[in-house]
Amino acid sequence: MKTTIFFIVTLLFSSSLLLRAQEKKDSLYYKIEEFSDKRKFTKFVHRFIFRREADSVSVESWEKIPAQEMLDGKTIRNITVQTVDPFGYSKNEERKDAKWYDRVADRIHIDSKPSTIKNYLLFQKGELYNAQKIYESERILRSMPFINRVNISIEENDDAETVDILVKVLDSWSLKPSMSYSNGETGFGLTEQNLLGLGHEIDLGYTYNSRDKQNHLYGKYTAYNLYRSFINANISGEKDFFDNERISLSATRDFFSPLTRWAGGFQFEYFKRRVLLPNFTEVFPEVQIKVYRQDLWGGYQFPVFISDGKISRNIAILGRIQNYQYKDRPEQDQLGFFRTSNSFLASAMYNERKFSVQKNIFQYDLPEDIPYGKSFGFTAGALNRGNKSIPYAGISASLGSFINWGYFNVKTEFGRFFNGETQRDAFRLEGTYFTPLQNWKFAQVRHFFSPTWAIGTPRYHYSYHDRINLSSPFEFPAYSGDYIGTEKLVLRYQLQMFINKTWKNFHFSPYAAAAFGWLSQNGNSLFKSGTHSKFGIGVLINNPYLVFNRIQVSLMYYPKVPMGNDSVFEFNGYRNDNFPMQSFATDVPHFVNFGN
Repeated sequence: MKTTIFFIVTLLFSSSLLLRAQEKKDSLYYKIEEFSDKRKFTKFVHRFIFRREADSVSVESWEKIPAQEMLDGKTIRNITVQTVDPFGYSKNEERKDAKWYDRVADRIHIDSKPSTIKNYLLFQKGELYNAQKIYESERILRSMPFINRVNISIEENDDAETVDILVKVLDSWSLKPSMSYSNGETGFGLTEQNLLGLGHEIDLGYTYNSRDKQNHLYGKYTAYNLYRSFINANISGEKDFFDNERISLSATRDFFSPLTRWAGGFQFEYFKRRVLLPNFTEVFPEVQIKVYRQDLWGGYQFPVFISDGKISRNIAILGRIQNYQYKDRPEQDQLGFFRTSNSFLASAMYNERKFSVQKNIFQYDLPEDIPYGKSFGFTAGALNRGNKSIPYAGISASLGSFINWGYFNVKTEFGRFFNGETQRDAFRLEGTYFTPLQNWKFAQVRHFFSPTWAIGTPRYHYSYHDRINLSSPFEFPAYSGDYIGTEKLVLRYQLQMFINKTWKNFHFSPYAAAAFGWLSQNGNSLFKSGTHSKFGIGVLINNPYLVFNRIQVSLMYYPKVPMGNDSVFEFNGYRNDNFPMQSFATDVPHFVNFGN
């Protein structure tokens, strides 16, 4: 605690120096450095708090990529990658006057390797210039958590038939601690998002329940983009307060771009947990289950209706096989709720996927790639449980666009099991809408609205992995996953402000959020189940002259959490982009609403 207070005091004191130096912008950092150079300790503090220059100076962004016709037919002669560390130093820049604190900083943060950055480029030396590949490469790099800013620019040279490309990247500080608090549970975490400069991520978490004196442990390692294949491999493990445990191993290659031709993945998962067993009564007995899950899918997409040389429309064909094996099936499960199942699904989908680069959507003054387009898909297959095979069919459609009143995206899905006895239907509708920036007296403002409506099987529930609940991160994550029903409706609202003025080079973007939800149980009317709600506030804090230049803090309040009826406060668990934004990428075949 004392360390945190000291850090904040030092930060504010140093920021006051920034304000005093504003009259002479060119000497802004020289004055601060002169002050810090007087003592070794202040040098050390300065090195870890301040950047050499504003991040927007280190790597400019928001520049237009030259159109295809401007450089059509030219060959890429050279590709140069330049990385800038979070402190503002180029990887290629020699610091002959490096001090001990420079060496400490370099050991704590390892710069992204040029080979790591090159692995995300969709173009290579010797290829013809392709404007879409340039943009897609920049967009993909911009989406990576270890990168702050990226700019891919065209360099002039003396050869009229070739072009040189400069890829300039500003690293984010990748070692990130975290802290959260909710209802007597205090959590601490540590994430390294750029391990050894390879772009890999390791995530460790620990939560302590002070009321029950219990621990929750979590760990995950993700190797992104293995050998330039865009395959992400992941291994994770978790053990919670009730000795529930989970181990997962997966490798996935998504349709990460409209230019992607093939995708696929597999996952092997084991989990043991105590759950509530639905039995069509008001009493839900608690039982323990052990599940082994295997999931394998793959697909191929090919472009159609190519216009202006850009690929944005594709047709994809996919297949998926899954298996759920329940071990040590509870004796109380007389209705076969925990019955081993296998499924096969195949789908065909048409999608149109484009991106618009915007600012001040969820982040302050940073380019954000907002997807828009349309898609339509059909899925068919079967679910095998015991000796019975149940045919299944489903359809889905999505649409997103920028209009005069802002931006919207919406997705709807419908699926049906044909089992000869009763037709079990599932329906889902969700989307997000936000307004254009509105000018208030002191700030620019956006309003966000987002609904989710889901209807499950007419039976109370079909299997453990078919449950509908409100515990999604987009909804009410403080709720138990065992609070389940057959229909739900969630309405979300968020007010996002971007304050016009700064204070000592800090920019504040406060937001307020609210959500209301309803969950139908035992066939009751949706709105008779009672209204669930949450309310919260938060703020994004930005300072382009600081190493930790983006901070987000939030506080959410849940007035009444079911299955306990307690009110819950959640500190720093909500992010301002917690909305179901459609990507318009090709979907993996799935049963509507359910996790299988």
